[in-house]
Amino acid sequence: MGRRMTLWALFCFLAACLPSHTDSIAVMSVDLGSEWMKIAIVKPGVPMEIVLNRESRRKTPVAVCLKENERLFEDGALGVSAKNPKLVFRYLQGILGKTLDNPQVALYQKRFPEHQLEKDEVRGTVLYRVSDELRYSPEEILGMVLNYSRSLAQEFAEQPIKDVVITVPAFFNQAERRAVLQAAQMADLKVLQLINDNTAVALNYGVFRRKDINSTAQNVMFYDMGSESTVATIVTYQSVKTKDAGTQPQLQIRGVG
Repeated sequence: MGRRMTLWALFCFLAACLPSHTDSIAVMSVDLGSEWMKIAIVKPGVPMEIVLNRESRRKTPVAVCLKENERLFEDGALGVSAKNPKLVFRYLQGILGKTLDNPQVALYQKRFPEHQLEKDEVRGTVLYRVSDELRYSPEEILGMVLNYSRSLAQEFAEQPIKDVVITVPAFFNQAERRAVLQAAQMADLKVLQLINDNTAVALNYGVFRRKDINSTAQNVMFYDMGSESTVATIVTYQSVKTKDAGTQPQLQIRGVG
């Protein structure tokens, strides 16, 4: 339920971000997972719409194939991974913003022995060693993915897009969040907000069940099982009186585990 609900929450957030004085600007969202992503747009006249990829699907693999003179994404990249996995880069979330001695990096190397990882002497994080002369950071690879997601969104919106909202796991630390921001910057995207995916789900639930929220506190648990992690979030909903806006529903995230 969590992953399905997240995009609707992002739609609500994007609608709030969209300037009301223009008719020529669109904003995109990327619900970024470790294995898949979903893309959405908001633009004047289109309050909420999920973007279809070139395979006419709503869910797009987070995968990049780097050949000598070609980049392949989504299913094209997955097709190459079966024959030559060394050329295909996937599951980037696990090593974003992490140092070479991080246990998650060791787990990644064990899972994908075809990739050589080494230390970035400038930043202290990891690099993919593609050849003796060529290296890529996970942020650069993710930047390629985000740039590709923008191309899909622009084709769908039929106009340029510069602004984006991106979901990140609730357990991401500051280094990992900075890595996502750096990736977006490399893709020449302006990040309006990084929002925790569990917070997006909680907002969605509150928006579409606003009539059910009253002065009695209600506790709801959201259970999100992804390809690499499972997260449970407990959220409290309650209507609260305020001086400026009267009685308004509020939510509070009680715990994440």
